[in-house]
Amino acid sequence: MKKYLISTVSVFVILTVTLSLYAQPGGAGGGERSGARGGGMGMRGMYFLRPQTADPAIASIEAQLKKLKEVMAAQPEMSGFRDMSEEERTKAMEGMQKRSETIAAAMKTIENQIKILKGNQLQVEHEAEIEELQAIADSATKEKATGTAKLIQDLIAKRTEAFQSTVEKLGIRLRRGRGQGGGGGRQ
Repeated sequence: MKKYLISTVSVFVILTVTLSLYAQPGGAGGGERSGARGGGMGMRGMYFLRPQTADPAIASIEAQLKKLKEVMAAQPEMSGFRDMSEEERTKAMEGMQKRSETIAAAMKTIENQIKILKGNQLQVEHEAEIEELQAIADSATKEKATGTAKLIQDLIAKRTEAFQSTVEKLGIRLRRGRGQGGGGGRQ
C-alpha cells in the first residue's frame, strides 16, 4: 500500500510539472494578440522557466517527496488496532494524526512549489477564468439582472484578490497584466 501511495504521489508531481511546462494554452506561437476574448493568445501563451526560479522549487519538491517517503516508511502496521489497549490506541491515533499533518504540510508545499514553477501560466489561467465570469456579468447586466451582475463582480474581485495574495505570498513574478482584473502583476 505504501509503495503505491508514494509512487502515485511521485507520478502526480511529475505529471503536473510536465503538463505545466509543455501543455500551455495557445501554444508557444509569437506575434500579436488577436481579439480581447477567445482570440489568439500570441505571446501570452509562451512560457519560460528560469533556472533561478526552477532550481529552488524543484529542490523543495524533492525534499518534500523525501519527507513523504520517510513518513510512509515509518508508518506502523495497524492490523492489531482492535487488540490494542486504550492507551496504545490513543498513542497510535496521535501518531496517525501527526503523520497526517506532516503529509498535508508536505503536499501543500509541493502544490505551492508547482505554482511557482507554473509562474505566468497561473496568470493566464486566472485571466481566462475572469474573462468567462466577466462575460456572464456583462450578459446579466444586459438582461437587467443587476443583482446577479453584482454577485458575479464580487466573485471576480474575490478571486482576483485571492490570486494576488497567492502570487505575493509565493513571490511569483508575473508579466504585466492586461487590465482585465486578473493582470496587475509585476515584471
